[in-house]
Amino acid sequence: MVRLLFSILAFTILLPSPTYAKTKSEPENKLKKEIKEVLRANPELILDAFKGQEDKLYDLMQIGLEKKNQDKIRSRQIAQLNKPNIPATIPNRPAWGATSGDISIFAYADFQSASCSKADVTIQKLLKSDPKVSYHYRHNPQGFHKMSRPAALYYEAIALQNSQKAVTFNKLLFTKRSKIKKRGQKELDALAQKIGADMARLHTDITSPEVIETVNRDIKEAKSFGFTASPVFVVNGVTITGAAPIEEFQEIIKLIREHNSK
Repeated sequence: MVRLLFSILAFTILLPSPTYAKTKSEPENKLKKEIKEVLRANPELILDAFKGQEDKLYDLMQIGLEKKNQDKIRSRQIAQLNKPNIPATIPNRPAWGATSGDISIFAYADFQSASCSKADVTIQKLLKSDPKVSYHYRHNPQGFHKMSRPAALYYEAIALQNSQKAVTFNKLLFTKRSKIKKRGQKELDALAQKIGADMARLHTDITSPEVIETVNRDIKEAKSFGFTASPVFVVNGVTITGAAPIEEFQEIIKLIREHNSK
């Protein structure tokens, strides 16, 4: 039932514009009309079916809306070349990739989000393919993921101990996302032990004002940019929302480099 409703919702979100729909076949237009009628008449069916699946529903809707509004998004990105969002420079926070490249990517993400996990795979591929890109992780946990903020605090506490261990821990937080959701802090402790963290110091630091303020500062910065979802990436001031394919990042990077060479 849930799988069927995901399919229906995906089809509905990605429905073409009325102008485009005129060119479609009668059976498809009829199906579109029937789906709309079912959803309008029985919204409680969807809500009941998605109980416990809120993160999947959220990610699906985000992807669909991004695709539907692609032209508007590209226009906004081009405008940001001249008026970019500039994240605050904070010394001694972990960074991946190039140390002196021409492209900086800042991720505002949630360790418990399926979209963020998918996007992280894309980012790692991008870093391997482009030696002039640096990557910086920032926090924007969503309220319906109860382990998102604890994971963020663990990550920042480990970063105080060792930046490279924090980078390794960052990857584990995404790859072990489901286990963390099920086992909570026990899994976070197991992963921290796996990368060799000082556990006594870690348990002290996750409640320290410094670590809490670091996470809160990221969330505040995300809000100041108008980011209400995760992940959102800031590429030299230009935003990319959602788990975009590597080609999207490469296209934006190309636009940025062409703009900077003028």
